[in-house]
Amino acid sequence: MTDNRRLEPRKNAFRFGSLQIEGQAGKRDCLVWDESERGAMIEVSTEEPVPDRFTLTIGEHRRPRTCTVMRRDGRRLGVEFA
Repeated sequence: MTDNRRLEPRKNAFRFGSLQIEGQAGKRDCLVWDESERGAMIEVSTEEPVPDRFTLTIGEHRRPRTCTVMRRDGRRLGVEFA
């Protein structure tokens, strides 16, 4: 049995993304492991703390999405799109 509590299945993405954190200049890189219409699993590139809410852009041609962190596991974050 798995501990998957997601409301919607995610598809493998393996894409690059970036986080824009309110009050901080510049963006932080991340790797998007999987995603769905409701959320994603990302891995940030450094150990720097990430706030509970930020804006995520996946790829160059997709619109930015506001995210809320639902789960943390080291540098990996499970996020839900607002």
